[in-house]
Amino acid sequence: MLKHTFQHIHGVGEKTEKRLWAEGVTTWEAFLDRHRTLSLPQWQRELGCVELEASLQALERRDAQYFSARLSPALQWRLYSEFNQRIAYLDIETTGGSNGSTPGITVIGLHDGEVPRVYVQGRDLASFVRDIEEFTLLVTYNGKSFDLPVIRQDLGVPLMQAHIDLRYALAALGYKGGLKKIERAVGLEREGPLALLDGWCAIWLWQYHCQGVPGALETLLRYNLEDVVHLPALLALVYNTRIRQVPFAVKPMASPAVATIPFGFDEALVYRVLADTGRTISLTASPELSSPHETSADL
Repeated sequence: MLKHTFQHIHGVGEKTEKRLWAEGVTTWEAFLDRHRTLSLPQWQRELGCVELEASLQALERRDAQYFSARLSPALQWRLYSEFNQRIAYLDIETTGGSNGSTPGITVIGLHDGEVPRVYVQGRDLASFVRDIEEFTLLVTYNGKSFDLPVIRQDLGVPLMQAHIDLRYALAALGYKGGLKKIERAVGLEREGPLALLDGWCAIWLWQYHCQGVPGALETLLRYNLEDVVHLPALLALVYNTRIRQVPFAVKPMASPAVATIPFGFDEALVYRVLADTGRTISLTASPELSSPHETSADL
């Protein structure tokens, strides 16, 4: 889909892009071949040629950041088919912070399409700084506002990769609210009472772990990866839904199976943290709970 995209050209918005498509100009090469006859001002045709030549060069050198810097958050999904070979799905848990202080990272969950992995405070967070460099494209939910800024500040890693924040891409399709609400809406389910946990519960699970409560860390890691392993299916859903809305054929992406999480959880501990944080324990209620990962706009 990326090579059908023109909105990364200065001065080209959705209406102009659709007008180009309607004229049969559906690829960068078609624009370059036919630019003299396009129904655009001369300056825009000439600028388009310059920027599309640069785009072809950026794509050849696999520079995802070139396009990410020029596309709005709602259009970052168009990077998916071209840059899915080195993609990392991320989610973090934190200490929550206090008195306006920046929260510290307790856990980072990462999924590269193979086996999900975790990085834990006091154990191997430093390895994340090294490992993340191998990826070209990062995918999160609400990571633009939360996960990536916290990682940059807490770990000092710049994270210059291209980034798809599914919060914006899903909102453009009408899916708004917290991640768990959207998962339920598209048929992605979590196991048993894990569906009732939220970011505040994750803070308490970390505190339990620090207090030596058995099973607290494994339950926290399981909760974290429940977020991460659903992101690939959500990205594929966004991509395949959006390409059906364009007036030409684009090859869909296969919807990946949800990865197996290599951690269990302590069900009794889940109910304990729900009680300690004042959360409901009714599995039928499926409430949307406020958490450090969610702003009022998410809910």
